Formats: sequence, structure tokens, C-alpha cells
Amino acid sequence: MENNQKRNAIVGFIGAVLFMIGDCLLYVYPGRNMDLDIDPIFSEMPVWRFTVSAFLGFFGMAFMLFGFQSLYSMTKRVCGKFWQILMITSAAGVGGTAFAHFNLGSLMPLTYKAVLATGESSDIAMKACESMVPWITPIDIVIIIALYIQFVVLGYMILSGKSGLKRWYILVSPIGAIGLGLLWAVVFKGTILEGGWGACESLGEGLMYFTAYVYWKKVDNWK
Repeated sequence: MENNQKRNAIVGFIGAVLFMIGDCLLYVYPGRNMDLDIDPIFSEMPVWRFTVSAFLGFFGMAFMLFGFQSLYSMTKRVCGKFWQILMITSAAGVGGTAFAHFNLGSLMPLTYKAVLATGESSDIAMKACESMVPWITPIDIVIIIALYIQFVVLGYMILSGKSGLKRWYILVSPIGAIGLGLLWAVVFKGTILEGGWGACESLGEGLMYFTAYVYWKKVDNWK
């Protein structure tokens, strides 16, 4: 059983790496301004970047569901019903990651390019994208909150000592990914790779599954 859980955890981590690659396709491009949700540079970026990123998000989501299963099994092993139920609610967030990834990364650039293709101005394309924000933002917020409930439960398992892992493992999580993103932004500042710091957030989701892998490996050693 532990071998299956270790495998599922690694598959989940790979799913997050796919998301990270998909993010890099969106963020790493000459002239890309990470401070702009609707960047005029979209007009120059090839369509394949956005479509491939969306596909990577779909497969990343499918892989991450395996990681979620491993993390949920870990929760069932060390936590009571309350924390198990809380973890289950996060399944909706994991399942919605592909949709949120498409909304946040591909939908507006493709809309921007589609409006320009009809002969409209960049201002009209910008307004078309902006008009979509009020209805996609609430959906994305709900998905993201549900997704990070995993981290709340994982943090409880680590910091309470129930997992048997050292407390510094709390850094092998989205917290560590924030640090990596800050380091990335400093190291690659002024280069084409600078925008890749935004992709570290996706890796942080996978680090939670890597922590689950470490837990199941320790369970093997405890036998």
C-alpha cells in the first residue's frame, strides 16, 4: 500500500511540474510584463503557447489528483474526522485547477488576440478582456481557496507532530515556493527568465505531495 501511495505522491508532484511549465509558457517571453494581467505583448505571442499551456494544465490536474489521493490517505492515517472532511473539500480545488489555470493564463490572452483578429483596436480588445474579469474572478477565488485547504491540513499534521515529520517540512510546501519565487526574481532580474518567478507558485502545490511522499517513505522504514 505504501508503495502505491509513494507512487501517487510522485505523480502528483509531476502534475505540479507540468503546471509550472505551462506557466512558464505564459510568463517567460521577451517584453512580458508580469504586473499586467492584460499585457499588450499578447498580440505578439504565438497562439500555441496559450493552447499548450491549457493542455498542460489539464494533464497537470489529472496527475495532481493522484497526489491528492496520497495526501488524503495520509490524513486518514493520522487525523480525526474533522480534518479528514476538511481535506476532502480540497478535492474540488484540485479538480478545478485546470479550469482556473485556463481562466488565469490562457482565456484573456486568447480573447485579446481574437478581438484583434477581427480588426478591432487594442483598446477594444483590452475592454473585452476586462469585461470578463467580474465573472471569472469569483470562480477562480473559490477554486484557489479550496485548493489551499490541503496546505492548512498538511500544516496541522506537520506542526502538531501527528505526521512524525520534522517541523521544518512545513517549508516543503507553498511557503518554500514563495521563497524560491523571490530568489528566482532576484537571480534572473532583467533577463528573459525573470517572469518565471510566477510559475513557482504551481511548484509549491506539488511540494505538498512531495512531503506526502516523504511521509509514506518513513512509514516503510517504521515497519
